[in-house]
Amino acid sequence: MLLYNNTFYAFSTGGGLREASAAVAAGPWTTPASRLAGALPSWADGSKGVWAPDMIRTTSGHFVVYFAAALKGTGSSKAGNDAKPAGGARCIGTATSTSPMGKFTANQQPLVCFSQYHPADNMDGDPGNRVRGDGVIDASPAFVTIGGQQELFLVYKTQGAPQAGQPATIRMVRLADANGTTVLGASHQLLRSGTGSFGDTIEAPSLVQHGGWFILFVAHGNYDSCGYSTQWFRSAHIWAWSNGAGSTLLDSASTGLCGPGSADVTGSRIAGQYRIFFHAWVKESRGDISTVPFPAGIQPHENKNAARVMYAAVLTFASDGYTPVLGPYQGQ
Repeated sequence: MLLYNNTFYAFSTGGGLREASAAVAAGPWTTPASRLAGALPSWADGSKGVWAPDMIRTTSGHFVVYFAAALKGTGSSKAGNDAKPAGGARCIGTATSTSPMGKFTANQQPLVCFSQYHPADNMDGDPGNRVRGDGVIDASPAFVTIGGQQELFLVYKTQGAPQAGQPATIRMVRLADANGTTVLGASHQLLRSGTGSFGDTIEAPSLVQHGGWFILFVAHGNYDSCGYSTQWFRSAHIWAWSNGAGSTLLDSASTGLCGPGSADVTGSRIAGQYRIFFHAWVKESRGDISTVPFPAGIQPHENKNAARVMYAAVLTFASDGYTPVLGPYQGQ
């Protein structure tokens, strides 16, 4: 999600780089359309879709979309070795345009990947709890101000196999402000999941600066359940985060929605406010997508009994400068 010139631009998982836009968070939104010019880069397997694109406008005025695509030729290998990536492992690529509406031209080299793919970030610095040989997804760019200077960062998730007890982690790398694709220094781990179970997975990070605080939103839990939620963490230093200091902002109990997760925070057209966008499950029957939240206690199955839709709400911060406060909903 990006707010630019009083227009919201949203990207979603699917084929190509699927983008929709709206003048206000509540919509109406345009029908999502692919904004990719030409083909994906040669390392990417387009048949497995493009996951979770996100866009930023660089200081040079160009727009960069960050996306996760599956690597070609990984076969059925298991995680554990960067030199032989796991089957279906993904890497983060980039595509650029002079317009927020594209078309976007994909860069041939991945931005975050394994060393043999010659990425800008090979994740070798501070590997922490990263599962070797597994992929990276959920890239999210953010500009912040440190020491009076604007700096661009990219946060992302490293994958694991929860069924095998493998942890997921959130990593971050600094990028050049002007082009959004040149890495400045090594990436480092910020957070990790505690147990590696499906119920403890963390993903879909979104970084926000409010005053002297950095706030990191992450999705928590199993995407395919009503237990999926949104947590937030705070830090006064952009590289230092406490793994046990998360608090829940969105869950089924507090919102009445099934699995409100994958939040992304933007500015708004109203001073002192932000907008928080997230998705949750609603009922679906034979392709008819309703506005009724999916009931808790039942397993949602996409394209069968449930569909994932986007919500938006007003977001402000409390007087302490870091506690997020959820305001009125802006529509589904």
